[in-house]
Amino acid sequence: MSPPILYRLGTRGAAIRILAALLCVSALVPAAAAPSPWRALAVADVDRLHRSVVELHPGMRDPDTPDFAARVERAHRTAARRAAAATSYADWLTATQGFLLAFRDGHTIFRPNLAPARARWPGFLIDGRAGGWVVRRPAGFAASSTGPGDGARILACEGVPIADLLKARLDGIAADWSKEPERIRQAFRLFVDTRIDGTPPLRECTFEWQGKTETRRLSWDVVAWPALSADFAPFLRNVPHPISSRILASGGQWLSLGNFGDETALETLAKALESRADTLRSAPFVVFDLRGNAGGNSTWGERFARILWGAAAVDARTAEIDGQPGRRAGKYFRGSRQAATAARGLADEFAAQGADFASVAGYWREVADRIARAPGGDRALVHDPCCDAAPAAAPVAPAASAYRRPVYVLIDAGCFSSCVLAANRLIAQGAVAVGETSGQNEEYGEIATPPPLPSGLARYFLPISIIRQPRETLRVVPGIRWDGALDDDAAIEAWIGGMARAAPPAAPAPAPSDGNKL
Repeated sequence: MSPPILYRLGTRGAAIRILAALLCVSALVPAAAAPSPWRALAVADVDRLHRSVVELHPGMRDPDTPDFAARVERAHRTAARRAAAATSYADWLTATQGFLLAFRDGHTIFRPNLAPARARWPGFLIDGRAGGWVVRRPAGFAASSTGPGDGARILACEGVPIADLLKARLDGIAADWSKEPERIRQAFRLFVDTRIDGTPPLRECTFEWQGKTETRRLSWDVVAWPALSADFAPFLRNVPHPISSRILASGGQWLSLGNFGDETALETLAKALESRADTLRSAPFVVFDLRGNAGGNSTWGERFARILWGAAAVDARTAEIDGQPGRRAGKYFRGSRQAATAARGLADEFAAQGADFASVAGYWREVADRIARAPGGDRALVHDPCCDAAPAAAPVAPAASAYRRPVYVLIDAGCFSSCVLAANRLIAQGAVAVGETSGQNEEYGEIATPPPLPSGLARYFLPISIIRQPRETLRVVPGIRWDGALDDDAAIEAWIGGMARAAPPAAPAPAPSDGNKL
């Protein structure tokens, strides 16, 4: 008897490709000798991923990472071995996703189109918080009489400290455990099992709850995947935060910047704030809420800084930062045909989004043309002059700031890529980072879509640029940590408001001058 269908397809096209692949493999080999269809899918997909990295990833030509090519081949050998032994969707996922996770770079992205119809879990998940992990349930799932209460700190499972167990079970398979933000975002996966038969993954765990330590037996139950996964967003730190502004009851200004990719919404907000800059600058405190911002155009950080602190103050600080001796800077691309094609693809994507994206589309056309004209082809990196270090200049005198009251940048582990760059720019201007550690960048960025996987089971993205930057700016560690849930808006607003009230009074802001005009 054929096994039941256990997975939900993301798109009709993917469904057709998967079905065709499975039927072809089954038809070509006698039943007695037939390997699992998942093996053929995994082998072909791993091969495609490997070729795409070799042809497109800038690390292959980066003089600062001479071991990159060897790392690619090691990762490929591991993935190929896993693919050859694949007998299930979970095995396919371990081989394919594991290959890209081996690069330990958040800009190397794998997004399955297939989701299980069912999964099993012990009635709770865990959420990264305050340097550890606590019990948390998705919305709509109540605690059972025998399960640990929400907020209980998990200490160990089957005698293994939870930190060690999470690393052993998830690193390189479902997450990059070398980075703190991924340890926050991905820990819940330990308690989600897509293999719904056989021995449960864990039998018992130890918790600290209301001052007591207790070990509980786990009871694993099968649950519909859509119901369970519908509220994964708080765990993953990708709760939507619309681009907007509002005035709190305390008078504080809350600027919600949930992404830096929606140029239209960002421009609308920026113009609205510019039109009432005096009102913004009269607020007792200002919050830039960057929770869940996975990136886009990092120049928005400086744009909003100019609106608040004034052009003169921001320009002076920018000159000071750029003029630091020996500051690591510069931007480069592969000189390959595939890199030029990827850049043109990005230009087309932005152009299709309308006039507000014209400048971004124009930039990517210039990049594509520069790569295509590179005299050395793929033998050397192609330099993009956009991000070079500023030439040494005379010291810049600080300019008076148009705003001198508390400013906070609220970040979480979902703040990544351009969000990290923008947060660092706001902090450099005087804002205080609060929340939890941001996502961690590497020096590779600006993702593009390579050729699709033969199976159609997933989409994947690779970085195409090298952006040199100081190592300490690749993530943001908050100056003041929040130990509660990062989606508890009311509690966070009250917490920040209390900090602002307790802050020492600032000197009055200067009267607007030509230097501080927007």
